[in-house]
Amino acid sequence: MTVNNNKIKTLAELGKVRIALPVTLSCLTGYILLSQEFSSKMFCVLLGVFFIVAGASAINHIQEYKRDAKMERTRFRPIPTGDIDVPEAIRWAVFFLLIGCGFLAWGGNAISLWLAILSLSWYNLVYTTLKTKSAFAVIPGALCGAFPPLIGWTAAGGELFSPHILALAFFFFIGQIPHFWLLLLLHSKDYKKAGFKVLTDLFSISQIHRITSIWMLATVAMAMLLPVYQIISSHLLCWILLAISFWILPNSLLLLRRFESATIRKLFIRLNFYFLMVMVLIGIDHLLL
Repeated sequence: MTVNNNKIKTLAELGKVRIALPVTLSCLTGYILLSQEFSSKMFCVLLGVFFIVAGASAINHIQEYKRDAKMERTRFRPIPTGDIDVPEAIRWAVFFLLIGCGFLAWGGNAISLWLAILSLSWYNLVYTTLKTKSAFAVIPGALCGAFPPLIGWTAAGGELFSPHILALAFFFFIGQIPHFWLLLLLHSKDYKKAGFKVLTDLFSISQIHRITSIWMLATVAMAMLLPVYQIISSHLLCWILLAISFWILPNSLLLLRRFESATIRKLFIRLNFYFLMVMVLIGIDHLLL
């Protein structure tokens, strides 16, 4: 299978590189939490996760291309625009998955590989199916955010049910819920037009404000428990974690009082930044200190 320069952008969109990169970073966070060093095997694990996410994303494009064509947000994706057809998308999905599983098997172990397969199945078979049936699909779907750090941890040789990695995975799980709901709120009309279930079908704006606020509080509360499990142990970094938590929480509650697209988008960006900062703090704590 050959790739010319004109197709790189199409394949990057098919594999949702913008999603694959942060997912790979969360896998790295789980890996260095145990290994505390860079290694060639670690890079194999990260490449494996990156390509498996790309494969899962390509499958998602195939599953939802008819719905994607109905939404402003997604109508320019490769299959709706005709940049790539379904048979070719299937071939690339298989290619991405085979490459990803190969890298992960080489750098990791059987447990991490099976976790990756479970995550792939959960995303494409469970979450994608539930999105058309329930506005609460984001809750089981949030498990997809908990898998990558688990994959990294077990690939480095860690025990699957260690309290340290379960605490970190739970943080990512909790945080994915307001993350998903904010995204759905930004594009609620688009999602409804395509047949997806959204929160505005069930709750008023004020109710959504309260629900999202609770999940934001839960995300910050879970982050504050990370030092308890020695995920962040440096006193300086704990103070930084406290500072960024105090930064995001009042701003989040203030923004949620004005449920407009601009304020939702700003909160969505800040929540992503909060996740990034937590991962950076963990990396500094276990690699540099």
